[in-house]
Formats: sequence, structure tokens, C-alpha cells
Amino acid sequence: MTTALELLHAQPQTAVLRSGVASLDALLRGGFRAGVISELCGEASAGKTQLCLQLLLQCALPPALGGLGASACYVSTEGVGSVKRLHELAGVYARRFGSLASRKRKRPTDSSEESEGDANASAFLDGIFVEQLYESDELLDLLQSRLPALLEEQNTKLVVIDSIAALFRQEATASVKEASRRSRLMFHMANCIRILSAQYGVVFVVSNQVTGNFAAAPAEALQGSAFKPALGLSWSNCVNQRLMVTRRPGSTVRRVEVAFSPSCPPGGASFEITREGVVSADDH
Repeated sequence: MTTALELLHAQPQTAVLRSGVASLDALLRGGFRAGVISELCGEASAGKTQLCLQLLLQCALPPALGGLGASACYVSTEGVGSVKRLHELAGVYARRFGSLASRKRKRPTDSSEESEGDANASAFLDGIFVEQLYESDELLDLLQSRLPALLEEQNTKLVVIDSIAALFRQEATASVKEASRRSRLMFHMANCIRILSAQYGVVFVVSNQVTGNFAAAPAEALQGSAFKPALGLSWSNCVNQRLMVTRRPGSTVRRVEVAFSPSCPPGGASFEITREGVVSADDH
């Protein structure tokens, strides 16, 4: 027989990825953790995708700088328009951190006159794998087949799904049978994510949209909000940690509030989106 303290020490150390936003990392007690499904939920232009893109670049940094020293996977369900912004942020990270990206480019450049800054930015981008999906069944196939191989072969420690709601938007749920099928699919996906996260020590971050909060159940809605998370209670039961992202009317300041979390108390943090990335509102 062993003691509880011995069991605690025998547990593998959980990977923690800092967002690069001091106020948010303080709120999350260090950052985003492996082993849980973290959700960023909010209306359009709240800043969800900007946070996701910054996490992709943060992942390449060494652990001493809050990264995981690893590659990342970006699953986009609404086109790849955000890739241009990702390229801009990679340039920011290249200027700020130099050649600290965890992966080096394997492909030669087409131009011998490429600057060192461009080369460093390319090193960050070369460590980010992008997958475009448009249907829920495609995501399930990714989770069950191709993603495990990527995690195994490419030292991938972050997977971002942006956004989960878009995959289910066109699916019919008028009948009980259709709604039941969608719920089963969500639970299956969430189970696959948890298994991969535990097996490979991967941080999973999922963005979600919101819908009008018309007499929503208390468990589904953020208190005092005119919106509630999309996909209903079934998806809410799949998520371990929900962060509600909002934008103040007439202001550039955004707000992150902990709706529920296994490790963080209720609270919030303010941030702003600048050319240099996402920063704490107090730092800008």
C-alpha cells in the first residue's frame, strides 16, 4: 500500500502553456493545462481567435519562457483568413524572441536574400500545422486517425480547434433522434480529446460561439449576459474549463471571465488586442 503523498509525487507533471497575457495567466494560475478541454466562448470580434493564434506561437517557445518547446496544430473550421494575422504575429515573435522557435525549417527558402527576421518568423510558422475542416465527421476522423500520428511523430503539444460551433451549425436537430445523434457525437469527440491529451500531454483549446440568451437555463448562460454558449448543455458537459470572452461597448478592452474550471476560482482579467498581439489591458 502507498500513501497519498507518494501517489501525488508519482503523477507526471502536467504541461502548462502560458498565453503571453500576464493578467490571463495569473487568472488561470499559470496558463492553459494539458488534461482538460479549455473553451474560449464569446461573440464575434471578442478576441477568441486572436488568443488562439497567440497560443500557437507561444507553444514554440522554450518552457523557461512559458512555452512547451513543441509544435502546434491549428484546426480551422471557418476558412484560413486568420493565417495572414498569424504570419504578422510570427514576425512580432521573431523580433521579440529571435530564433527561439522549437522547430527549424526543413524546406530551403526560395530567396537567398531572406533576412534573418524573415527566417526566424518562418521557423515559428513551420512549427504550426494547419488543418481545414467543415463537418463534424471530419473532425472525428482527424481525432481518431491523423491527429494521433501527428502527436506521436512531430512533438505536437497544443491543438486549437477554432471553432467547434461552426461544425454543427448546419446539422439538423429538429427531431429527438437528430439531437441525440449530435449529443453522442459531441461526447465521442470529447472522449477522444481527453484520451489524446492524457496520453501525449497535449493542451487542447476550443473556441465556441454564442447565441441569444432567451430564458436560458442557469447552467448554460453567463449570469447577466444577453448571450449563452452555442451547442447547448450537451457540449457544456463535455468542456472542463469555460472562459467567457466579452468586449466592452465603445471600448477596445476585452474581458475574460471564468465560467467554470477545475483549477481556477471565479474571476476575470482584462486584455487588449494590439499590432504586437494580445496584451494585458494594464500593460498597454
